[in-house]
Amino acid sequence: MKRSPFKTSTNGGKSRSKSRIFTNAVIVIWILVCALAAVVVIVPAVSPATGAEGADLLRAVVGPQPVAALESLSFQLQDKLRQYLFIASGEKPQIGWADTTSVGLVRPTGTATPAPRSPTALPIIIQPTTASPLPPTATPVPPGNAVSAPPDIGWQAYGPTVNGVPIMAQAMIMLNPQQSYAGTALVRMDLSQLQLHIMSGNLEPAHPSGIGKVIPNLGMIPPEDFPNLIAAFNGGFKGVHGRYGMMLNGLTLLQPIDGVATIALYQDGSVRIGAWGTDILPSPDMIAFRQNCPPLIEAGRFNPALFYNDRRAWGYSQNNDVTWRTGVGISQDGRYLIYAVSNGTTVQDLANALQLAGAYHAMQLDINQFYTHFVIYQPDTSQSSGLAAERLLSQMTDTRDLYLTPSLRDFFYLTLRQ
Repeated sequence: MKRSPFKTSTNGGKSRSKSRIFTNAVIVIWILVCALAAVVVIVPAVSPATGAEGADLLRAVVGPQPVAALESLSFQLQDKLRQYLFIASGEKPQIGWADTTSVGLVRPTGTATPAPRSPTALPIIIQPTTASPLPPTATPVPPGNAVSAPPDIGWQAYGPTVNGVPIMAQAMIMLNPQQSYAGTALVRMDLSQLQLHIMSGNLEPAHPSGIGKVIPNLGMIPPEDFPNLIAAFNGGFKGVHGRYGMMLNGLTLLQPIDGVATIALYQDGSVRIGAWGTDILPSPDMIAFRQNCPPLIEAGRFNPALFYNDRRAWGYSQNNDVTWRTGVGISQDGRYLIYAVSNGTTVQDLANALQLAGAYHAMQLDINQFYTHFVIYQPDTSQSSGLAAERLLSQMTDTRDLYLTPSLRDFFYLTLRQ
């Protein structure tokens, strides 16, 4: 039998088949990436939770910097949408206090009684004048309480009182006419009556393995603090956004970075905010700290970094992005801690709001609506903890067991001083 002079080869067919498989795989991956990108850019305007989850998934695929660029586009889209909705609704504000009332708590030296608040009250919106830097010299602790102490920006009692005296106050201000739908909600906390604590999430920021053996109840408020628990609020960025330093119970989870804004807690119960390496230095009596981004306010003056758009310094986000932002500041005398949250602001306007509220040093915390939280705690027998978290703003996620069960992200909480 004669062989054909022509050989039939299957190598070419196999090569073409492999090429098609590779091409199809690339197309599928590209479609998935584009879909996730659409989730990051478009979905947050409708569903903040889904948008946050989509951003985390995409971040794991392409890294934090490309996702941050997509989020900037999303922030622009959300800003335009909110401006349109503001006009379409007859200029109805898109930020407001949650429908809740305060309750009394008991402390050893007296009874904490409710500070009544109308559940239907509208936000107090004021248009402040341009802020000037606070004086650089120390001043005596002024008389008054969380409501009556200066500066007067329309503070109202918020949360429990101690012996009839408010220990927290709230106010809301409007800063930028270009974002008329937005306001900045402020909470002032009296640290002469309240003790601040820091808790790491059980996942973020990154921490060494085996930490659970050193810090029990990681990611949640320890049950032993439940009887004196007053309030809690969100922490800072994830580790991937800058690996900003953190210490908890004297254990360093992430090394501090020089020049980065830091809030530090000490054995005597005092709280300080400033730049690591200048305002805040390592000391034996320091028990906890959390870093996040450059300082907003330093010794009563705006940090020049506010006006330079350095993505790396601000966790790969743009400091002029208009989005939900949170921050924390402290008064010059160290008595009042001030929390700020806005549904549409830049870094500069966040700093301005904190300064108007009396902050002498201040820093940014987390951004994006899904990650902004401030709650007070009320007794609730339907919850296993016996407590329920009541959100500050109706636009915040309503999670009744927030920080009473393990949280993925770090946070701060306050208890009555003993």
